[in-house]
Amino acid sequence: MTQSLPSPQQALQNAGRRGTGIAFAVMITVLLVALIFAANQNEIIGWILVVIAGGWLLLAAVLVLTFRRGARKLGAAVDSARADAAAQRSTASGGTAVVDEDTHTRNLKLDHSFKIVQVQTRVVTQELAKGAEADTEMVERALETIEITVHNGRDMLAEHVGRKKKDDGEGEGGTIKGDVVR
Repeated sequence: MTQSLPSPQQALQNAGRRGTGIAFAVMITVLLVALIFAANQNEIIGWILVVIAGGWLLLAAVLVLTFRRGARKLGAAVDSARADAAAQRSTASGGTAVVDEDTHTRNLKLDHSFKIVQVQTRVVTQELAKGAEADTEMVERALETIEITVHNGRDMLAEHVGRKKKDDGEGEGGTIKGDVVR
């Protein structure tokens, strides 16, 4: 049966526990020796030594308990910081990330709307470059498509930017519908 070496943190904890245990054993031994001498000789100086040794033992116990509580809090803070750093590294390196489905869907729709606007702008630019030979109906349809797409995109963002959807006289105030010309 093979045993692995303890981690540095575990080794430090074990050493601290051994040191604390040894210190308490010494303090208890001193208290017991002082108590025995005080009881045997029944002198005031012996009882004063018992009180001093007991005070030191009590002080050591309070310090150890306070130190352990602080060490636990520090350990929890370090663990939390490590977890936060690991989470940031994992999302930055393409790891798992929590994605809101509604936001993702809205972003995809907006991306598609921007592509439509780019295509229709290219159509208008190409037709206007033809000069007198430009197909005005195609330009009008492209402009109408841009208007519809922009209206729908703004409606998707309305609740996120603090704007209410308006009825622009185009039906019931909802999504504008029409033919998309490419």
